[in-house]
Amino acid sequence: MKAKHPAMSRRALLIGLAAAALLLTLGLRSWNLALSQVERSVVAGIEARTGLKVTGLRRAEIAILPLPRISLSDVTFADPQGVLSGKAARLRARARLLPLIAGQLDFDRIDLVAPEIDVAADESDGGYARWLDRILGYLARLDSQTRLVLSSGSVMMRSDRTVLTTLRDVNLLIEERSAQAPVALAGSFTWRGEATKVDILWPVAGERARTAFSLGSRLMNLRLNGTRAAAQGTTNGQIEFSTKSLSDALAWIGPRPRIASLIRQVELTAQAQISQGGIALDSVVAMVDGDQLEGALKLDGAMPNWALSGTLAGAAFDLGRLLRQAEPQPAAAGTEASGTPLEFDGWTTNDVDLRLSLDAARIGATRFGDLAAQLLIRKGRFEASLLRAAAYGGSARARILATPVAAGADVKLQLGLEKVNLALAADDLPELARLSGTATGQLAFEGAGGSLEQVVSSLTGRAGLTIRQGEFRGIAFPDLLRKAEKPPASARDWRQGKSSFETLQLTALANLGVLYVTDTQIAGSGYNVVLNGTADLSRRWLDLNGALSSTTTSTRVPFEVRGPFFGAAFTPEIDAALRTPGPAIPVLR
Repeated sequence: MKAKHPAMSRRALLIGLAAAALLLTLGLRSWNLALSQVERSVVAGIEARTGLKVTGLRRAEIAILPLPRISLSDVTFADPQGVLSGKAARLRARARLLPLIAGQLDFDRIDLVAPEIDVAADESDGGYARWLDRILGYLARLDSQTRLVLSSGSVMMRSDRTVLTTLRDVNLLIEERSAQAPVALAGSFTWRGEATKVDILWPVAGERARTAFSLGSRLMNLRLNGTRAAAQGTTNGQIEFSTKSLSDALAWIGPRPRIASLIRQVELTAQAQISQGGIALDSVVAMVDGDQLEGALKLDGAMPNWALSGTLAGAAFDLGRLLRQAEPQPAAAGTEASGTPLEFDGWTTNDVDLRLSLDAARIGATRFGDLAAQLLIRKGRFEASLLRAAAYGGSARARILATPVAAGADVKLQLGLEKVNLALAADDLPELARLSGTATGQLAFEGAGGSLEQVVSSLTGRAGLTIRQGEFRGIAFPDLLRKAEKPPASARDWRQGKSSFETLQLTALANLGVLYVTDTQIAGSGYNVVLNGTADLSRRWLDLNGALSSTTTSTRVPFEVRGPFFGAAFTPEIDAALRTPGPAIPVLR
């Protein structure tokens, strides 16, 4: 066998002698394990290192080896200032060795096993941030705090006897700190059914002291790294927020606002200035459902009673996606409500004032450029405006305003077009493929009801449209006139041609969801068309009568247009021979 090195033997000997001396020293101490004295010494040490007054315990146990440790069973405790109170199945305290040798009892770690902690909070305190301030404020005022470990516990925020919220499965490590040192805690808990991780570094003194906050769950992730001025209570730094469902994330924090359904996935970074009054976000870069927006935002008030304002800009954005995601769901079968509810109160829960500027945008297949829009929401008022937008060589604007009435909501809708090239629009909108020209028009409707269908069926207002230098494909009005004047074999098939016109003017009045088309004319070379009738907006059904007249002869051809929007059939009335060759011709499809 290989002989042991002399130096190693001496080291082992010295360690053994030191251990023996330590045990001898402890053994020479006068340890009186009477329960009352243990309780007094242990309780005094715990109160000094936690700021909690132990108000009751069932049993105290002490063990010297291998390390001094103390265990209290069925402990109750309270903060003398009334911030928190509670109980724990067991409190374990690990004593420091050197002070113990000197006859003093101090602890470097205290574990609360299965604690149930109540934190006193005013229900009108202002939300989650103020509740967190209550806990951090309690820790910050301690002159000397040992390492605290909470395992398998619960924390309840209470207002008198009302439980405001509860954290379950609480497992937290609060690092040891001295007076004026930052509070550092990390761990996990379950809140509202979601497993959540938290990591906090919170300064209690100094100017521009480093702070960090991280909160992560399946629904959202929030991180803040920056500095905090404790005296002013303000924090500045880089903030990051991400969620796969904004609506679900906000529902987890508080009531689900209907406005959150407009967008789903959000990834945001910004420079934040946080105060008690709210959060100001500068240099915002946000990925909203895959589209990037930049700008500035401000969040006033506390969750869930927040108010959002700001300005965002982007190179491209799909506004149609917002509209699709905002579509209300039909009422469930068997309920008294019918149709698609508007949920007006849900849309106006929080104040919003957002302005959006885009180089390019889409609403469905329709494309816009140089777009400016605004969303303005106040309690009892919902307003969305397309302030301006370049559209196919022209421009467009729109506005929808909703306010509450006894029947549900009063809705006003305005739309304006200026010099829109319909031939260019037809590239994106196949429904317009048969029509070309430059369109200018206005629409102003108003309706009321508790559902989308009720609003549509109550619409009243006026609409006007003028198309200049256009063409209508699929019907050749000049050939149809010649067909009426001469035998069938002597004229071309009017169904395969096209009709150029100088002006198309349409005027309509809306009453109870029905458009009454009046004074509508098409003027072309050698012909004129007059059209009257109705368009049922609820059924989306056309029922029109008209007459095609020659401007050079007395020939007149009555006709009717009947059928669904973008699928109505054009049927002229000349004689039986003209009606027999084939089916009616769709006007638009």
